[in-house]
Amino acid sequence: MINIVTGQPVRFSDYLFDTQKLQNAFDNYTFSNNRAITKAMLTWWAFQNSSQELLSLESVLEIEHIYARSRQEKEHSLSNPRNVESLGNKVLLEKRINIRASDYRFNDKVKYYTGFENNRKQKKEGTKIKELTDLAANATDFTESDIVERNAKIILSFITFMHNNDLLCED
Repeated sequence: MINIVTGQPVRFSDYLFDTQKLQNAFDNYTFSNNRAITKAMLTWWAFQNSSQELLSLESVLEIEHIYARSRQEKEHSLSNPRNVESLGNKVLLEKRINIRASDYRFNDKVKYYTGFENNRKQKKEGTKIKELTDLAANATDFTESDIVERNAKIILSFITFMHNNDLLCED
């Protein structure tokens, strides 16, 4: 990156992150839907998939709980209730789909994620989020262990991304 005023390379050496502090921050942070960082992280994660196509600028994206928040409220089935709000349980989803899929179990959400034909023979298009269509095609359920595993994968990938871009200090 070049500073457009001075024409000199921009360096971030005074603003590097400590790897362990960054990991601890992720472990202790609550990624609620009203925090901009949550949507930013999910957008970054979606586009780490090399098969993810660019979305239309008209696409309105919301944050979807893969394991429905209302399901946890009713059943209390997660051993760690914080997992429902972790990054591992969230994904971007087009608003037109999120409205229909929001409170269902994963196996019921799959049709909304992949697209379907309704009883009036109208085609309802699925999501353009590649990770979600892959998940819908390959999984029969989305459990707490899936949430924990996906969360760890997102965070590890982000820390690796930071390292590869020389944004972590070497201790």
